[in-house]
Amino acid sequence: MAVLVDGDCQAAPPEELRRLRRMISNRESARRSRARKKRHLEGLRVQLDRLRASNRELAERLAGLAHRSLLVRRDSDGLLAEASSLSWRLAKLRQAAALKHTVHRPPPPPPTPASPHYDLAWVASLMT
Repeated sequence: MAVLVDGDCQAAPPEELRRLRRMISNRESARRSRARKKRHLEGLRVQLDRLRASNRELAERLAGLAHRSLLVRRDSDGLLAEASSLSWRLAKLRQAAALKHTVHRPPPPPPTPASPHYDLAWVASLMT
């Protein structure tokens, strides 16, 4: 087995030269692979930081919207209760107005002196 000294390739057999070239090529390929892996890992770290920041922003927006939704629901519940109460009061007022109208309805006018006979419709109106 010949030893290469100062790049003297003439003294080494061809198999040894191929083995050395292959070893150098493999080392260079491994170096490139490690560099690619390092770049890929750094890209993943950048993406992770970006996604974490986005996640924080979305979580804050969600919390704000959940709070706003709670306030809107509370207002809506209050308005529904108020509408129900007002509807009930309106129904009671309508009942009272209808009762007042029937109780305090003015009597129909009496028959005119020109007609000495009582009109049956007028008499019937007094009974209702």
